[in-house]
Amino acid sequence: MHETDEERIWPVVVNGGDENGVLERSSTIRAGVFGVQDGVVSNFGLIMGVAGAQISPGAVLVAGAAGLVSGAMSMGAGEYVSVRTQRELLEAGASIDEDANVSPYRAAAANAGLFAVGGSVPLLPFVFTSGIVAVMSSIVMSMFVLFGAGAALTKLTQRHPWRSGLRMLMIGGGAGALGYGLGTLLGSLVDVA
Repeated sequence: MHETDEERIWPVVVNGGDENGVLERSSTIRAGVFGVQDGVVSNFGLIMGVAGAQISPGAVLVAGAAGLVSGAMSMGAGEYVSVRTQRELLEAGASIDEDANVSPYRAAAANAGLFAVGGSVPLLPFVFTSGIVAVMSSIVMSMFVLFGAGAALTKLTQRHPWRSGLRMLMIGGGAGALGYGLGTLLGSLVDVA
């Protein structure tokens, strides 16, 4: 039976300290993993939706770039506010099972930066090609990164890499398939030219 992150970290919280920076690293890594995963999944779904609507390749690039930038800003801001609020609650004496020393700046930067990295993966093929080649390249690259991110996370969680990788692959693949299907349907119903 594997020990969860919470079980490994809880003694550090109970003992009132974070001698080795475990919680700071754990929170930053959590924010980064969430950022890259959300970047790939959300931008992949958006890009596949626009591609499925058979709109011009330029529209795919504009939508993908806008999704990448706005998503990264949203994720970074959300992470900053979340960690900052957590710290303020702890300072006010609220009982929260988290560490007050987590840097909201570091968590926000990890989340936003890796969202942008992840969000660029499904967009990159559309920079160099178009049509079915770009769509298929985007799918393959996104699936590879999603599986890799899920599998890499197991270095920290000590879970089986295939299980974690496949879980992230299924979630991201579902978003892309849903986006493409919806884009195809809406593209046929709405004048998108």
